[in-house]
Amino acid sequence: MQKMLIYCPKITPRIHYVFDFIFNEFLGISFELTTNQQFFEAASMDKMSYAEKPIQQEFHLPSDQLLFETGWDETVVWEKLHAVGQCFYALSRYEEYFPQKLDAHQRISGKGKVFKTPIVDEWIISFQKELLAHFPDLKFKKRQFKITLTCDVDQAWKFKHKGVKRTYGAYLKDVLRRDFQNFQKRKSVLAGQEKDPYDTFDFYQNLKRKYDFQMIFFWLMADYGSFDKNNPTDQPAFQQKIKEVIQWSDFGIHPSYASNQHPEKLAIEIQRLREIVGQPILNSRQHYIKLHLPTTYRRLIEAGITADHSMAYADETGFRAGTCTPFYWYDLEKEEQTNLKIHPFCAMDVSMRNYRQLSAEEAKLELQRLKKSIEAVDGEMILLVHNSNLTEEWSEWASVLESVFQ
Repeated sequence: MQKMLIYCPKITPRIHYVFDFIFNEFLGISFELTTNQQFFEAASMDKMSYAEKPIQQEFHLPSDQLLFETGWDETVVWEKLHAVGQCFYALSRYEEYFPQKLDAHQRISGKGKVFKTPIVDEWIISFQKELLAHFPDLKFKKRQFKITLTCDVDQAWKFKHKGVKRTYGAYLKDVLRRDFQNFQKRKSVLAGQEKDPYDTFDFYQNLKRKYDFQMIFFWLMADYGSFDKNNPTDQPAFQQKIKEVIQWSDFGIHPSYASNQHPEKLAIEIQRLREIVGQPILNSRQHYIKLHLPTTYRRLIEAGITADHSMAYADETGFRAGTCTPFYWYDLEKEEQTNLKIHPFCAMDVSMRNYRQLSAEEAKLELQRLKKSIEAVDGEMILLVHNSNLTEEWSEWASVLESVFQ
């Protein structure tokens, strides 16, 4: 592998982290950091400097004080940083350590914050062209655009396999609300006369066969609660459904809403899924996209999770961390790069229909806009859908989803 020598007046964990992402992860080029100016000047290898001013006539990137500091400073403004500083700011989620206004679910809103395009990747692509102009013999990693579909299974079935108590309680609620249409629908499904509206797994399996993409299902293994209404995890049909689906897809844990207030539940939920699939649980995505830095990610690391898919906003489409490339999480409080790889998604069905109130046709246009911006940097387009959002009032959204592959 080719190597780039980089001079910095001081080597910090932040500098090593951001250049590791830029060079190793993105460009596929190794690098060496040095603070020795004489060694740098005498070196005959490809070299560049990251400092206030260039040393000789080498390729130079202007530095930001941000990367030589520790902690966080609320007076730092992303727009006033140079490119590498902006990359670190975006990837580390620097601003999320500031006091934030939270919604009813204690989440940060993406309004006015989300990046509409993968600006980190866009800058690195531009930087790659500049490097190639200075070092014509450089060979970069071959990146390839791909689509990854991820599905949160909050409830595998709407009516079936809920247990006697919940089922009869639901019938009673239908009567009290005079919702006789739902009463009859429930009755027909439970009698085997209709398919359960949330049992859409065959749609995803057929879609995967048709377009050949990676698919990950995140299974909610929670105890029943106000925001955790999944099927009972000891229900044989539920366990069998998971075993069937993992034959043709990847899988992960969907840490419950309640686990945010009761972190001891996380290990229990992971163990439940592990016992069903008979494999280690390495992937996760937070239920309701409840993400709090650094707490959420530290708990996942402690639980053995190595890949998280929660990096996006619930109320917006776009790029929360400014990238469509998986990256390692940097713990800003501890000032260290971790082994937890973050896989950011750019759009969720609920974000488009419920939060942004897009019609099916408007959602198709937004997904094509996002796709075009990701294709331009040969990135990964990760989408979040729900098995429950394909029928009834969501009936048009199957075509929205398929439009991404066309």
